[in-house]
Amino acid sequence: MAILLADDDAQLATFLSKSLESEGYSVHTAPDEAAVFSELKRQNYQLIILDLNLGNTDGLKLLEELRTHGIGTPVMVLSARDRVADRIQSLNSGADDYVTKPFSFQELAARVKAVLRRKADPALNILRVEDLELDPVLRRVQRGAREIKLSPKEFDLLHLMMRRGGEVIGRQDLLRECWGAEPETDSNLVDVYVNYLRKKVDGPEEPKLIQTVRGTGYRLGRQANVQNGAGGSGNVAQVLAPETYPISPTVAAETFRPPTNALIHSIAHDLAQPLTTVRCFLEMQGLPKSKPVLNNADLNTIEQQADRAIAISKAISALVRDVHYGAGETIDADALLNEVLADFATLTHNKLLIVRREWQETLRVTSSANLRQALIFLICKLVGRITQPLELTFGAEVGSGSVAITAGWSVAEADAQCPDAQSVFGKDLAALQQLLIDIGGQMKALEPKCMLSLLLAAD
Repeated sequence: MAILLADDDAQLATFLSKSLESEGYSVHTAPDEAAVFSELKRQNYQLIILDLNLGNTDGLKLLEELRTHGIGTPVMVLSARDRVADRIQSLNSGADDYVTKPFSFQELAARVKAVLRRKADPALNILRVEDLELDPVLRRVQRGAREIKLSPKEFDLLHLMMRRGGEVIGRQDLLRECWGAEPETDSNLVDVYVNYLRKKVDGPEEPKLIQTVRGTGYRLGRQANVQNGAGGSGNVAQVLAPETYPISPTVAAETFRPPTNALIHSIAHDLAQPLTTVRCFLEMQGLPKSKPVLNNADLNTIEQQADRAIAISKAISALVRDVHYGAGETIDADALLNEVLADFATLTHNKLLIVRREWQETLRVTSSANLRQALIFLICKLVGRITQPLELTFGAEVGSGSVAITAGWSVAEADAQCPDAQSVFGKDLAALQQLLIDIGGQMKALEPKCMLSLLLAAD
């Protein structure tokens, strides 16, 4: 059975995919809303596993949109939101099950089986790739209105290729799974039967569905969506308060406001992601030897996820720490940043977080705890939402009576797209703004979109 996993956390999606594939499912991933609809057009799925925290997309709205479009595919929701009201809202919006993070993979697998058993729809069992359909029960194949007659072995080969539609399948894999053979030398048996299929499936006036991937094998249909962790392009300014707030150099100590419960809850939600991945990994380690083999890259991923979980846990503790400073006191910007980064030492030590400073060594800023909390929250959300090694650059522009601290971020991988501020912070930007308002500061959105500016008072 084919499962569509809609999750923008590439590392968690990788482990969930491997775990589900070890149970015999064919799993494709979709990192955003557009990829979800593209995949549903590309082929038929028996189940959608939907993470409510899907980049810029509100998972509940996406779920409602799926149902509005008449898509009846069962949907299992994954979320760190554990309130009864959240579960009720998801089920009322059309979800068939609701699983909270962190979860046991064995429980997830059991729930998947239960949903598929409970929601067995003969129409969903028909495999579809583009306009090609295969009914495994009636052993019927048709492309558009044209029925295709196949021999038993041709049917088995096409059945396998459609179950893994959009994926590249090696010749040896096709030979082993369709013929049960593992020859010592290469055989052209697969090539011969693929050519038989080509003549029957790809008509003269029809787009070619069976693709040869040179040196590897074959692929049926367009390439499946690949998990890439890319962020959206929302307008950060839209979620910030439009007013201009005065920059006051003298702020009373009583204006310190601890982060709201919403901010703490937001970071706790991010903590559930790496914890789920680590737990999934541990369960995979306990599976029989015939189950998926984990390589060094998988082990490195788990180490990184554990480091992220440690850093986020320390940041939560730092955010609720009761710290007060006197009115009007200032501190070296370097010293303040060093203090903040102490809670992220695990990430900086392992090069998962690289911090650059592009300001003068003599720069001084307010010592208010609000600024410290704002910086902790900013860094914590970035490392919580971006799973790749992250480069964070702090700069400063000193004006008359004010200083603007800029925070820009990028991912270390050159070909990877970096999530923007809207994707990372979302609704939390307004609360982050409030921490600065209380000390007479403000926040501004900058271009490029992976940058924020914190405007503060200066001597």
